[in-house]
This record gives sequence, structure tokens and C-alpha cells, in this order.
Amino acid sequence: MTASSPAARLVEDADFVQLLFTDIAGRLKTLEIPAARWAEVRDGGWTLDGSVVLGYGDPEHSDLRLVPDPSTYVQRPWATPSGRTVGMVFCDIQDTAGRPFAADPRAVLRRAVRASEARGQRPVFGVEAEFYLLRPGAPGTAGEPADGAGYWDLSVDEEADEVCRDIAEALARMGLTVDGHHHEVCAGQRELVFRHGDALSTADRLLLLKHTARVMARRRGLTAVFMPKPLAHLYGNALHVHVSLEGTEASAEALFHDGTDPDGMSALFRGSLAGVLEHAPALTALGNPTVNSYKRLVPASGTPVHRSWARHNRSTAFKVVGNNAVPGSVRLEMRSPDPSAHPHLLFAGILAAFADGQDRDLKLPEACEEPADQLTPRDLAARGILALPTDLPSALRALEEDGTVREALGDLAADALVRNSRADWASWHRLVTPWEIERYADSV
Repeated sequence: MTASSPAARLVEDADFVQLLFTDIAGRLKTLEIPAARWAEVRDGGWTLDGSVVLGYGDPEHSDLRLVPDPSTYVQRPWATPSGRTVGMVFCDIQDTAGRPFAADPRAVLRRAVRASEARGQRPVFGVEAEFYLLRPGAPGTAGEPADGAGYWDLSVDEEADEVCRDIAEALARMGLTVDGHHHEVCAGQRELVFRHGDALSTADRLLLLKHTARVMARRRGLTAVFMPKPLAHLYGNALHVHVSLEGTEASAEALFHDGTDPDGMSALFRGSLAGVLEHAPALTALGNPTVNSYKRLVPASGTPVHRSWARHNRSTAFKVVGNNAVPGSVRLEMRSPDPSAHPHLLFAGILAAFADGQDRDLKLPEACEEPADQLTPRDLAARGILALPTDLPSALRALEEDGTVREALGDLAADALVRNSRADWASWHRLVTPWEIERYADSV
């Protein structure tokens, strides 16, 4: 990047620059530098302790290097409390030999995208992120809903609406187009939708969306909560992931569309979807990676818990959406993931499942256009519909046993993810909850 490039000129207007990266669990991490040091760090990088990425100390990967990706530079549209301006830039992570670090989530996704493009397929991703806007509540709780409105309601109390407007405006000023936002099913629950794009940009932008939402909510005395199940009596938060494939030629042909098919689905789409169904248990570990995820993934909770697909059934885990008359709109919507997912790793797993379904010519089962959790076990068995994993250990076992998804992640990233999630599960099982005290202290 030259000194006169757009990013360089923007950095000149900032006081500090935050170097962004994620750990294996998807948490945003940062090193902040004075803007005067930008050129030096941009060209030379910054040494990083590998335990920050992996979540544990590993002498073999203790010395890594952060290398800024100048194409991702944005300037925060909000100032610090003292009025300073701050830029933000995503970084790639390199090992001591200057190669992409095997467990860098951005590098994992880049590998998956290159593999897809080598097949003549360019992935296009979009996400719809649900979250709650909460007021402070009783100690030990996530809080209380900021409004009492319902699904797509037009509320006269606009405080929570103003937070969503703040988020949309801030993201737009950072170059991220928000297509819309609306009230979700439960009190205090919202959904933001931004423009579809390439895999890496969409994954990066989701992380910026979550961070921006938290900042904007806090500035109005509220909390934006993306955890899968923050309130026991209300629905959980979903992360709906939309994905399609385009041709890599200049025409960008919509590879998932076939106008002669009643559902508008090409043979390539059917094979890709069959691959996702085949690898759904391992993808659940990536899309639902926390203990709390499985408080949301339960039957009759408004959340899909079976490995089924449909064209019109909104309760299914995998839904084909789009207008058959608009080829580029036909795509897969995954409805089972939640916002705790690491988008880079989840997207990489999806692309690997697509490729496997295509290569093995997997056959797509019949669509299930009624809610699968209302079918009897006999009906489910007759249709070959299996359940998604119902707890974190089951999902992690599926990931360990799935050679296709593990290969896409790489052993180091997959092992680190499993290790950290198992540690969370162990911590949860050592915890004695108020529910247990109330239920058992005087009765057993």
C-alpha cells in the first residue's frame, strides 16, 4: 500500500489503530498502536503469543506474527470518551517462517475459498444475526428486555429502535451496508441483515457488527446480547447463514439455479446440500460451539433440531430460499447456527461439505415441508431424518470423527476448538446452579 492510498490517508486522520484478530473461539482480540506507527507495523508486523489464538500455551506455536491486511481498514465513526479517533484493521497471523499460521481462522477460510474457486465456484455468503437489547436486571441475569414488542411490530417506544439505527448508521460509515433491521419474535429481540458478499469479508463484517452493536447499545444504557440463549423463558438467538456459489468467470453465473427444476435448484446445488446434510453433525459443532448453544437447540423451542431440508418450511434446519425467476437469489439458508459461532471456521466447514457432496454425488433426500419435531419417531425413521447433536460433547465427537470438515479446518485449529469447548463443558459440570439448590437441597 502506498503512502497516498485510501487506507493510508484514512490512517492519517486517526489517533490510534486497533489491530484486530480472533482467537479460535471467535472472540475479537486487539493490539492498539499510535497511528504514527502504522507504516512500521503495516510493513513489519507485530509479535504475538500463540496462546492468545489457541487458548492455551503451546511451545511449538508460541511465537507468531500479526500482519495487518490494509484492505480491511476502517475508521470507527465514534470517538473515544476523550474525543480521540480510532482506526480498525483485521490482521493475518503468520508463523515464524512467515507462512500463514495453520490455526489462523482467516487463513482457514482463505484455504477453503481457494479450494472452491479452483473448482470454478466463487462462494457468496450472507448472515442474519439475532440479538437481545436488554436493560440491567437482577444480579446473575443477562437483564430484562428493553421493549415489549413482538415479531415485526412497529413500536411507539423507539429507544431500542434508535440503538438499531445507531448500529446501521455506524456500520454504513464503515462501508458495511445494512439492508434492514426488524423486531424479532420475543420482547427485546432484534435482527440485523447486511449485504451479501465474499466469504472472508462477510465473516469479518459479522464480527464488526457484533462489536458495533455492543458499543451502540451501551451508549444508550442498554446491552446487546448475542449469546444463544440469554433468557430461559424466551426464544434463543439464531445466526441464519445464507450461501450460494457463482461461477468464477466474468459472467458470475448463478451455479445454484436451474430454471427447469420446480424448486429452481441445479444438480450442483442438490449435491452441495446433500453434502451439508451428510456433515451436519460436525457443522453443528462449528455453528453451535458453546454450552449455552444447547439450551437453544431443544425440540419445540422454535429452533430446528433435525437434519432435514425444505423449500417452504421455515422450521427446518436447512432451507432453500430465493425466487426462481431471479437466478442469483436461489441459495441455501442454514437456520440452526447461533451467533456464538466462529464465522470463519463455520464458513470453511460449509464449503468443505459442499465439495464432498459434489465429489461423491450424494443424493438429496426428499424435502420435509412439515415441522420435523412434530413427526413421530417412526415417521422420522421412514424418511431417514436424523436428529442434530443435542449436547456439546456429541457435536464435538462428530467433529473429531468427520475427516472432511477436520481437513478443511486443519488438525491444529480443530484440536484447539475441541480442547477449549471441552474445557467449557467440564467447567459447566463443576458448577452448582441455583436451580439445583432449589430442587434438591431440601428434597433428597
